Amino acid sequence: MNTEVIERENVDDTIEIDLKAMFLKLKSLWYVCVIGLLVGSLVGVFYYSVLSTPKYESTSMVYLRSSSKKLSLESLQLNTSLTQDYQIIFTSRPNIEAVIKDLHLKYTVDQLKSMITISNPDETRILQVTVKSTSAKEAKNIANDLVDQGMDDIREIDSQEPFVVERGIANTNRVGLGLAKTTVLCGLIGLVACAAFIIVKFIVNDAFTSSDEVESTLGLPVLAVIAEEKSLSYAKLTSKKGKRHHGHKEHQESK
Repeated sequence: MNTEVIERENVDDTIEIDLKAMFLKLKSLWYVCVIGLLVGSLVGVFYYSVLSTPKYESTSMVYLRSSSKKLSLESLQLNTSLTQDYQIIFTSRPNIEAVIKDLHLKYTVDQLKSMITISNPDETRILQVTVKSTSAKEAKNIANDLVDQGMDDIREIDSQEPFVVERGIANTNRVGLGLAKTTVLCGLIGLVACAAFIIVKFIVNDAFTSSDEVESTLGLPVLAVIAEEKSLSYAKLTSKKGKRHHGHKEHQESK
């Protein structure tokens, strides 16, 4: 009797994804996605409340006066160049060390420098000195003291008197994502992760799940489908156990 063996991988090497079946799979496991959403949201709340370190910012602004009273293209270019120079001077090592000494800080020069951001709005002679710290008061003190040190340098270099547009204040609003945004973001990550897991598991599962899939993949008609009834399987299993118990009891009585 000849036995015909059909190898599935030889029929078609391409992978076809049934989008409808995949959608139905996601729909049937909707509760898994909801659980992922809830777990992700709880992780977001826990991270924001316990694990994350709050950061605060304070900004001080300085207006750099022009040495030339006439407005020309050359003077504008010179002022722009000087502004870039002052950005570097403000964060120079002597200034950073002076701030550390004045405020009795425990940071190293590199650590404090990483907390400072110097920016220059376009087409202006204003320097914005922004300091980020775990303490709102400390951020304010560093920003203001750094501006004072930088203004002293400008006076010595250009004999100009800079003008303080705005001094830093202790801003108690945390920098970065708030609690609501962190919770929503982590919840969405949990939802997408669960949905991706279900989709990947569906794609890598190469077992036939319906007669239509057998016909479309192998190109052969399905002659019969045998349905499995769990109640019959349970009754059959119970019957087998009863027969074994009865045979064991007869064996003991014969002894």
